[in-house]
Amino acid sequence: MTSAQGSQLMAALRNIVGDCNVVTEPKELQVLGCDWTKIFTVDPLAAVFPGSTEEVSAVMKLCHENRVSVVPSGGRTGLAGGAVAGNKEVVISLKRMTKIEPVDRVGLTVQCEAGVTTQAVQEAASAAGLFFALDLAAKGSSHIGGNIATNAGGLKLIRYGGMREQVLGLEVVLPDGSILDMNSRLRKNNTGYDLKQLFIGCEGTLGIVTRATLRLMAKPRHVQLSCIAVRDFSDITKILTISNMQGATITAFEFFTDVAHGIVLQHAQGARTPFQQRAPFYVILEVEDAAGGVSVMEPLLEKLYEEGVCLDAVIAQNSAQFKELWSLRENITESLSAHGHVRKNDISLPIDMLDAFIRELMDEVAKAPKDIEVVLFGHIGDGNLHINYVGPRSGDKNKFQDAARKVEERIFALLPKYRGSVSAEHGIGLLKKKDLGLSRSEAEINLMRGIKDLLDPAGIMNPGKIFDRK
Repeated sequence: MTSAQGSQLMAALRNIVGDCNVVTEPKELQVLGCDWTKIFTVDPLAAVFPGSTEEVSAVMKLCHENRVSVVPSGGRTGLAGGAVAGNKEVVISLKRMTKIEPVDRVGLTVQCEAGVTTQAVQEAASAAGLFFALDLAAKGSSHIGGNIATNAGGLKLIRYGGMREQVLGLEVVLPDGSILDMNSRLRKNNTGYDLKQLFIGCEGTLGIVTRATLRLMAKPRHVQLSCIAVRDFSDITKILTISNMQGATITAFEFFTDVAHGIVLQHAQGARTPFQQRAPFYVILEVEDAAGGVSVMEPLLEKLYEEGVCLDAVIAQNSAQFKELWSLRENITESLSAHGHVRKNDISLPIDMLDAFIRELMDEVAKAPKDIEVVLFGHIGDGNLHINYVGPRSGDKNKFQDAARKVEERIFALLPKYRGSVSAEHGIGLLKKKDLGLSRSEAEINLMRGIKDLLDPAGIMNPGKIFDRK
C-alpha cells in the first residue's frame, strides 16, 4: 500500500467511526495489536473502535474492497496469539460496544454487544436474580465477543459447559461487510444447519461477532469450597471419581502442583498456605449443597479420608476464606509472569487417561533443561491441563522460548496416543499452527480450510491464525 493509499484509507476509516476512534500512534498500537502471549512481532497499520454493528460492517466492507487484512480484538486476554496483528492489519476493537439489554427473566436470556465484559454480564444477571455460568480468572477484562470467538471454557465448565453452551443466538459481520443475523432467542430451532456454531471457536477467522443472546439460569444453591492436599496425581482422579459416585454436584474441580503453590506464595500479595505441611498436589473442590440446604462437603471429605486419598483439607467458613482459597488457584498465572519468562499452553485429554499421560509427561519434564521449571495446574475435572514453562527472568527470552518449545514438542507428541488436544480452550492462533495435525486429521483440516475459503475468499479475516496465510 502506498503512502497516498494509506492516507485515503485512514480518512475513510475516520469518516466511518470518527476521528478519535482511529489510532495510528505506534506506541498505542503495540498494545492494541497484542495479546497475553507477548512473544510475537506486533505491527498493525491502525486500530479502529466502531460503536455499532453498522460501523463494523462499514469498516469491514472498506477493508474488503481495499484488500486490507483485519484482526478482531476483544479484551486481548488470549494465550495463543489469536489477537496479534503483525503484518500491517487493521485492528478492529469492539470495546465501545458495551450495551446490555434488559434481562428476560421469563425466557432466562440476555442480549448484549460483543464488547461487554464477562463480569458485566455476570453482574447484570445477578441484579436480575439470575446467573450467567461462564466464569474466568480474566472476567473483568475478557469480552463476550472474544469468549465466543475462542469458545472460552473457564472455572465452571464441569457443571455448566463452556461458552458454546451459553450461546443461543449471534449477530456476525462477515469479511465482505455483510451482516448475518442469527441472534435468535429460540432454544429449539431444528431447521437445517446451526450456522452460529461455525463462529463459536473460529478465532475471528470467519467473521466478527457483534451481538449475542446468552443463556441464563437460576442462581445455584449455596456452594461450599474446600482445598485438599494430596500425595499423588492419581489421587486427584480418585477424588473426582468418589465425588461423582457420592452424587455430589460439582461446580468446580481444579488442581495445582506444589511448585505452582510456592510461586503464588512468593509473588501474590497476602497469599498464605492453608496447611501446616505442604503436599505435592492440591485440589480446589466446589460443590453445591443438597436440596434443603443439607451440606455435602463434610460427609464427602470424610469419605475421601476413609479412602486414603486426602492428606489434609480445609473448608472455607466465610466469604473471605472462600475468596482466599480460590485465589491460590486464580493467582497462578499472574504470579508466573512475575516469576520469570513464561511459555504457556493448555491441553486436554480424556479424563480416564490423565494418570497415564501425567506419568509420561513427568518423564519428559525430568529431561528438561535444569533452568526450566514446568508448572502444572488446570481445570482437571474436564480434562484441561495447563502446562507452563518458566525460565529465570535474568535469562535471554528468545533462547528460553526456543528451549521451552523443544520440551513442549516432546510433550505434544504424546497426545495422539491418548486422543488428546493441543488446545483445550485458548485456540490455535499463531502459537500452535504447527501442532494442529496432532489433534485434527488431514480430512478435518482440509474441511476447515474449505469453510475458511468459502466465507473469506480474499483471506483478510484474521489471517495467519489457525492456518498459514494464503
